[in-house]
Amino acid sequence: MKRSPFLTRSLFGGLYLLLFSVAGMLYGQDILTPEERQWLADQPVIRFAPAPNYPPVEFFNENNEYQGITADFIQIIDQQFDLGLKLEIVQFPDWTTVVAEGRARRVDMWGAAEKTAERSEYMQFTRPYIRLPAVIIVRSEFVGEGIEALEGKKVVGIQNYASYEHLQEKYPQLDTLAVPDIETGLRMVSYGAADAIVASNAAAIYYIEKNGLTNLKVVGESGFEWSLRFAVRDDWAPLLSIMQKGLDSITAQQKRDIYRYWINLDSSNNRSSTKDYLFIAALVGLVAILLVLFSWALRKRARLKMQRLTQRIEEQKKIEKELKKLATTDALTGTYNRRAILEMAQIDYQKCLDEGLPFSVLMIDIDNFKQVNDQYGHEIGDRVIRAVVNVCRDILSAKNIGHIGRFGGEEFVILLPMIDQEEAYLVAEQLRECVEKESIQCAENALHFSTISVGLESLKHAETFDELLHNADLAMYQAKNAGRNRVAIWHESISG
Repeated sequence: MKRSPFLTRSLFGGLYLLLFSVAGMLYGQDILTPEERQWLADQPVIRFAPAPNYPPVEFFNENNEYQGITADFIQIIDQQFDLGLKLEIVQFPDWTTVVAEGRARRVDMWGAAEKTAERSEYMQFTRPYIRLPAVIIVRSEFVGEGIEALEGKKVVGIQNYASYEHLQEKYPQLDTLAVPDIETGLRMVSYGAADAIVASNAAAIYYIEKNGLTNLKVVGESGFEWSLRFAVRDDWAPLLSIMQKGLDSITAQQKRDIYRYWINLDSSNNRSSTKDYLFIAALVGLVAILLVLFSWALRKRARLKMQRLTQRIEEQKKIEKELKKLATTDALTGTYNRRAILEMAQIDYQKCLDEGLPFSVLMIDIDNFKQVNDQYGHEIGDRVIRAVVNVCRDILSAKNIGHIGRFGGEEFVILLPMIDQEEAYLVAEQLRECVEKESIQCAENALHFSTISVGLESLKHAETFDELLHNADLAMYQAKNAGRNRVAIWHESISG
């Protein structure tokens, strides 16, 4: 998400907020009744449960800090009218849990919820403060537009989201599947486990950029629109009134500033520019008068605003750096993931082909890995995978050759550009021997020694990289069928 368009708007909004506060001090106006003020004072805490994975509306960043459009609305309401909201922000793993906790009255307020008949039995809702269309997202090769093109397709929605209930009620002909969050659904569509997902466009863009899912596209709207509201428990009417008054007091300009900051809306024309300039001129004049009396307040607010902006910019830089790493790295082993190793393979393969250089591929599978998981558990299985990868990586690093990537489960691919078949075989044998000697502590007095089966194929036998990889895979299975813990070179008698 781009942050720079919000810089001037946020400072301008900060000045407006100062003027609003000053006007309140001068005229002594209070949007709350004495009874509402007393109700707030009597509450030791308000347990507030946001949707945990709904950016940019509301979410928790990598430091578990609550952020998003809703968070900014709450901050403006609280600061603008000195409410002193004693919010205890409670983080749950998914929206399903948030709804269940609200139904059980273990939380008092939600931040961004769609009003439904079922939820209205135990929660009461403000008027909507943001509307978001639910769009249809598919893979790039999908042909067709609109919800009608999805008949007979597997369409995922987010569990307990109103949009998923809408899909099931309005389009029973669809093969629908509930997933816990938007990120999981987008990954399923990208990887071919589902055909489409219905989700918020803004949230989808966030997770597509985060995960590097470049093979997705939007093919239309679903016919559902989120009208997001604050929700409070139905026996806390004063809190509903307080939140609604706070929402009503937020200006259109403040709302635009928040939306542009988080959603990065385009402003391709300058409608009403003359009115904007006149408004700015009048506001600047008023600021000049008020600064004589309240310059200290302005300086303090400006410092806080700039600190917040600087912090967010630094956080964004850190997030972007981490996203680049996550897009190419396997979380368990720290090696290249499947997508990254395949992209690298196409580049290395084509270069060697064009320049007449040798190129070899090793397909590696850990022998009897399922038995390790069944006997010792997945934690030991993960340790075995990491140990095998570390052995392979150390040998490749010492020789200054090749790249290793996790292809899936206990399978790995090693690319050996500029290495011919004979040298590649020696490398594979060294890998096999060293892995066989590597021990893993798997129980109090038990050690586990793993072995690997390796399939080898070189450039001279394959016309495309896909064929080369396929042949290496067949050779690997030949090694397994021949007794495991060995290296097999592909030859024409191996078929599959």
